[in-house]
Formats: sequence, structure tokens, C-alpha cells
Amino acid sequence: MKRLVLRSLAAIGVLAAATAMAQPIKIGAPQPMTGPDAPFGDKFKKAYGMAIEEINAAGGVNGRKLEIVIEDHQAKNQLAATVAEKLITQEKVLVMTGGRASGQAMEIASVSQRLKTPYLVDHPSADMITTKGFEWVFRNNPTGSIYPAAFQDFITNYPAAMPKSAAVVYDNTLFGKTIGGAAIKILKAKGVNVVADEAYPVNTLDFKPTMTKVKGTNPDYVLLVAVATTDAILLTRHAKEMGLTPRAFVGFGGGFGVADYATQLGPLAENVFSSAAWSGNPNDPKTKAFYDKFHAKYGIWPHEHEVEGYSAIYILADALKRAKLTGNLDADRDAIRKALLATDMVTVFGKVKFGNWTGPTGDPFTNQNVYSPEHSVMAQWKAGQLLNVWPKAFAETALTFPEPVKK
Repeated sequence: MKRLVLRSLAAIGVLAAATAMAQPIKIGAPQPMTGPDAPFGDKFKKAYGMAIEEINAAGGVNGRKLEIVIEDHQAKNQLAATVAEKLITQEKVLVMTGGRASGQAMEIASVSQRLKTPYLVDHPSADMITTKGFEWVFRNNPTGSIYPAAFQDFITNYPAAMPKSAAVVYDNTLFGKTIGGAAIKILKAKGVNVVADEAYPVNTLDFKPTMTKVKGTNPDYVLLVAVATTDAILLTRHAKEMGLTPRAFVGFGGGFGVADYATQLGPLAENVFSSAAWSGNPNDPKTKAFYDKFHAKYGIWPHEHEVEGYSAIYILADALKRAKLTGNLDADRDAIRKALLATDMVTVFGKVKFGNWTGPTGDPFTNQNVYSPEHSVMAQWKAGQLLNVWPKAFAETALTFPEPVKK
């Protein structure tokens, strides 16, 4: 009888594994689908959907379809942890991506590490996410301290671009403090006088008092960091309404990299820079083909968020193909983690290889794309489009500098 029970249990286990192998491969993705950050969630939903549609049409992963399971975290950190746990324990996803903002991604990373589920960060940038030593967490995109790399290169290697002074205004989120701190460190290392260092609560509605204070310092550059689109819009609007006329306004991704920024600001957005993760080399025919295909499908031109999300699915598909899945959930998750460690490929976002190395702030990164510093670019808003302008090898158009002063 005991042998019969053991055989029955073994048969049930084999049947369960076989059933699992016949099902689509689930990828979990916590994203803000409602609330103030919903436009970002929609960007990633489109990017994931296009990649999965292409991969499935080409036969899937070793004959199995991919399925993206998106859960709405409403841009709330604690809810991000809750939905991450739901995806892992109830939806039984094999691997995670997504997050959107750094605070939410840090929660997802902690849950993924605890529940031993690989998590590929596709956009959140706070250094902390990959400096905690998490072995189950990987990141393709540049970190917050790397976002200003193109800005640093610009002021170093473009004639007459070195700031005489700079005001730095950033939100008090993990994202804002990481990038704001990195920018200030760069400026001070070059002997630039930081005349204003202003942190503000995210989703502030009136920046006029802050900008009045900044104007009093007469900065040569104004550097702005905002995770929220509404903050980026109001920071720029109120700065210009208060009569700030620096040689350059420089944002750092976040709200400065979305179409709503230019749509809402109109001419006020013209020539504002954004130094952040790039959206692929526009001079590469494969990248251009992706841009055109995405625009034809959705009616919008992709930038960093869409390219990151699209590439993340292809990175995961590559790892899944090499992972030798068996249908055992725990074993398969570990196999995917090991496959991600061996990743060495090129996507429309650029080269991808995960490794452990020391970042610009001296912190040790774990499973961070070793090519991250190469994936930072200065872009500039021109007639409603955010176009790469620096470094020159990746430029889509000539840059405008200094900022023309309106009479």
C-alpha cells in the first residue's frame, strides 16, 4: 500500500509538471495602471505587449507562449509589495519585471529576493536596488547615479559648456535624491558652485516660491529632477514664469522624458534637456525599424520607457530559452536566475551583460548591466519631440545651446 501511494504521488507530480509545461510562461509586471502615474504603466503595457506578440508569433519560447500578467500598484510602495507577492504566490509567475518608480521597485526587489523569484528591473533607477547584494535581482537600464553621465560628458567635452554655477532642484523620493545627489557630486568635483540645493515633496502644486528663491541665486544652469510628470511640467512652467533665464535647463528622465511634458508645456518645453537612459542608438537600422514599427502600431514614438520595457521581454525570452525548464516552479525560477547570469546579447536598447562592479558613487553593484554607463544620453525637446543630441555618435539632431533668451 505504501508503495502504491508513493507511485501515485510520483505520478501526480509528473502530471502536474507536464501540465505546467503545457501552459504559457507567465511574466509578472507590477505597474501603475491607475492614479497619477498611469501614463507610465500604459507605456510599459504597450511595450510588453508588442514584444510578446512578436515572440509568440515566431513560435514562443521553445514552443511555449509568453504571457504578461500586469498588476496595478497605483504608484504606492506598499501596494507594490502586496501585488508582487500576489504575482509570485498566487499567479505563480516564473519571473518578474516592471516596477516603474524606484520606491515601488525596491519593494518588489525585496519581495522577489525573499521568495526567490528572478526580477529584471526595466526602468527604476535608484542605485540601492542593485547595491543591496540581492542575487535574484537584475537590472538592464542605467542607475540613478549613471543618469547624469551624458551631462557630465557634455559639460566636459563641449566647448564653453562648463557651468559657472548651478541650481539643483529635486523631489524627495528615492529616485530624486539619488539623481540629485549624483548631479551635485559631479558639479562639485568640477569646481562648479552649487548655488541652490532644493528638495521638495513629490506632487507639489506650486513651485513659484522655490523658483523665486532659485532666481535670486542667478544660476548659470538649472538642473531639475522629478519622478512625476506633473512635477516636471510645473517646475518648468513656474521657473519660466518667474523669469529664470539660465544658459540651460536640464532635466533627468522621469517626468522630463514623456510626451505629456511637451504636450502640456508647448513652447515652454522647447530646448529643455533630459540626461537619462537612452532609447537606443537611432543611427542603428534595427533601432530605427523598431521606432517605425512601434509608431505604426500605437501612433507614438518610443523613448526610454518603451524601449526598456520591450527589451526586457526579449532579455527574459533569451534567458527562458536557455533555462531548461522542467515544470517545477522553484527549480525553474532558479534556472532562470542562472540563465540571466549568463546573458550576453544585444537588444534595441543596447548591449546586455549582467555583472558585479563598482558604480560612480563607490557602491558595489550586483547583477547590474555592465554596459550601463554607455546607455546614458542627453536629449532635447524640439518641436514636441525628445531627440538625442549628445554624445554626437547617437545624435538625432543638432543641440541648441545656450538656451535662447526670449525678449
